[in-house]
Formats: sequence, structure tokens, C-alpha cells
Amino acid sequence: MIDILKYSLLGLFVLIFQVMLGDVFSILGLSPSFLVIFIIYVGLSRSQMFAIWLGFFLGFIIDALTGTHMLGLSALALSIVGYLSGLFHSRIVRIPVIVQYLLYTGFLLVFFIITVMVALQDSQWATGNIFFLILLPRTIYTLALLSGIFIVLKVGAE
Repeated sequence: MIDILKYSLLGLFVLIFQVMLGDVFSILGLSPSFLVIFIIYVGLSRSQMFAIWLGFFLGFIIDALTGTHMLGLSALALSIVGYLSGLFHSRIVRIPVIVQYLLYTGFLLVFFIITVMVALQDSQWATGNIFFLILLPRTIYTLALLSGIFIVLKVGAE
């Protein structure tokens, strides 16, 4: 019970950090998502079901706070990432490091495909432009931050 409360409060702190200071980390208009990094971490370190529910609630709160026109999109995306990362809970240490980072890249791509591609589906942008100018750079930038955070926290190390 203490762990659930601890991770929930930490998640709310990450959410507030994302909303208040997310633009500080913006490079050329591309900002990373610290919430998806947190949900991947929770999925790998805690249980799959906890990551799904925490991802849903934090995603719903971030959608409500930012006032997006597609309420629940971040909740769906973070829930899916929580499910996928939870599949590798307790097995991540047996996977080679390069494959671990390929999995992290896949988790991030799933999140950004759902949030970016769906949000920009009615725009005048071509799909290739969205992928190469927004989705891929955000994924690489968030992966760089995720890599640094996971190295410091020793996620995936034995």
C-alpha cells in the first residue's frame, strides 16, 4: 500500500513537472514527455496492472489540465505503454542491453504515434512530414533523456 501511494505521489510530481517546466526542456519546439518515461519505469519496476492504471489516471489528468480537444488520448497511450512495459517486468535484466533500448524505443514510438498522429490527423501536414519532423525527433529526444535517467537509476542492470 505504501508503494502504491509513493508511486502515485511521484507520478503527480512528474505530471506537475511536465506541465510547469516541460517547456524548459523544449528544443526547437520539441518537448519530451517525462510521463511516458515514468510509466515505462513503473511498468518495469512494479506490476503491469499498476502501470496501466497509473498511466490511465496520469494521462487523464494531463489531458484535463492541458485542455486538449481529444480528452483521454494521453490516458489511452500511457495505459498501452504501461501494459507493454509491464510485460517485461522482472524479465528486463535477462535481455541484452541493446535489445532493452530497442524495446524502450518501441514503447516511446507507440506513445508518440498514438498521441501525435491522432492529434494531427486533421491537419494539413502529410504523414511523412509528421513522422520525420515531429514524431521521430521527439522519440529520439525522449529516448536520450530516458537513457540518462535509466543509467542513473540502473534500470535493467543486474
